[in-house]
Amino acid sequence: MSQPTAPHNQLSLRPARMQTRDDNPYARKLFLIIDNVPDMQRAISMTLATFGANKVEYANRASDALAKLARFDFDVVLCDYDLGNDYDGLYLFQEAKERNLLKPSSVFMIITAEARVERVISAAELAPDGYLLKPFTGEKLRQRLDKAMRKRDAFKTVDQALMKEEYLTAIAECDRRIGARDEFMMDFLKLKGSLALKIGDHLSGKSVYEQVLAIKALPWAQLGLAKSLTSEKDYPRARQLFEEVLDDNPRVMECYDWLARIYESQQDPVNAKQVLQQATQLSSVVVRRQRKLAEVSMKAGDFSTAQSALSRTIDLAKYSTYRSVNDYAALARAQLAAGETKAAQQTSDTLRREFRHDQVASWVGTVIDSQIATQSGQPHRGRELIDNAIEKYRDLSPMLNETTELEFVRACYHSGREDVAVSLVQQIVKNNHDDELMLETIEQVFRDVGRAEDGKRIIAENVQSVVDLNNEAVRLAQAGQLDEAVALFNKAVAELPSNMQIMLNAVNAILAFVHRKGWHESHVSLAHDYLEHVRHTDPANVKFQRLLVAYRTLIEKHGKTQWML
Repeated sequence: MSQPTAPHNQLSLRPARMQTRDDNPYARKLFLIIDNVPDMQRAISMTLATFGANKVEYANRASDALAKLARFDFDVVLCDYDLGNDYDGLYLFQEAKERNLLKPSSVFMIITAEARVERVISAAELAPDGYLLKPFTGEKLRQRLDKAMRKRDAFKTVDQALMKEEYLTAIAECDRRIGARDEFMMDFLKLKGSLALKIGDHLSGKSVYEQVLAIKALPWAQLGLAKSLTSEKDYPRARQLFEEVLDDNPRVMECYDWLARIYESQQDPVNAKQVLQQATQLSSVVVRRQRKLAEVSMKAGDFSTAQSALSRTIDLAKYSTYRSVNDYAALARAQLAAGETKAAQQTSDTLRREFRHDQVASWVGTVIDSQIATQSGQPHRGRELIDNAIEKYRDLSPMLNETTELEFVRACYHSGREDVAVSLVQQIVKNNHDDELMLETIEQVFRDVGRAEDGKRIIAENVQSVVDLNNEAVRLAQAGQLDEAVALFNKAVAELPSNMQIMLNAVNAILAFVHRKGWHESHVSLAHDYLEHVRHTDPANVKFQRLLVAYRTLIEKHGKTQWML
């Protein structure tokens, strides 16, 4: 059956010299065309055929595209920018990258009829391999794909390091390519800045972005510098830069998220909420943003907006990897704050129905029900339900994250089980003593239950206890008492198994011990396990990255390859 001719105002087809399958690299590549207009799909397919690319799959919607990306290893993805229903190609690309649906060698290119999209893509930290304005010829598409393929080849070594989450190695390779000043120098600078921010090396990131901006005012460098300044708490300058990027193009969505973060850091949830509302009006399909809008709306006392955002979050996440029992617990809390106990009960019932046979969901439902009973004037029933949840907590705790546990803390306070709440908070604080965002979240829990001053005291005391323990172990190590230092750190890790900094300090002490006193199998075994644990939970931690290099050097020196990570 013959293919329809492409509309002349969208694509112009120009015959190109056909190559044999043996000498044409595109003949062997699998393409995915994502466009919600069937005629456009066929037109792009015909354009690809002009240079021998005939292995093509199609997707009409973002959900179809994600399903196909999960099923097949595509070499090239050509995606329309406007996918309808608030979805755009850039969001789809970022979603696919976050879910590891694209292999490192894949080329992802956005096709659009709107010139303004160039500015959106150029500002994005996680940007596709290129974009193409309609109308275009087969020759133009081939040229863009050739360049994108060269770029993928240039980044192969970096991609291999990133796949193994070896960020310092990737940064070193970026430095090498930047020094060579090849055609992708700016791309390597962009990646280096992004990786520096990822591992928390904000000064290096800032230096990269300032270096680029001294040459040219590129939106991605402005955005990166603003992120660096935010991390340094230089909020006025950061805010100015984010707003400048938005003035140029209001669809650079990351700016809204970071502006909200600045307002939240300044204890201004009202402006944080307004910024995120602007963002969700432009694009309502990002689960993470809807979730954050709900959180700041609760802080601002706007329970209606919180409920709307959480309902949207639940709908968006329903058939995805983002589905979470915590969203139902948060929605019930917003409904109870608004005095809507019947709605909260419906949410609890829906949670159990949607997560049938899930122990954690059933347990969270009990926690919600205890608060509903207490608020409905049945304190004895509320206490009975929370006591039931407390009994089951020990067995379920390995499956709970800290967000779930903090919902439990709220319920314990509301039902008169302050003893359990305080004990759990102490453990969470000690495991996160250097995590400012987590400590602020815990403070908010205490404000929610009307115990703000108690919360500040409990947090301060438990942070200090970890600092004191760490300082004592460091003092022992500096005094040459390495056996005692390692023993103290190992004891601390046993007590605080989720504290990454204590775990990494234990590794540091073990490496110092082996350097000073020689090989110690059991100590190295622990260091191996600690590093493996951090790699699974916080691979971008800059201290982990540096200790991983030091650990590997030590293993190579002693020839104990069985302990290599």
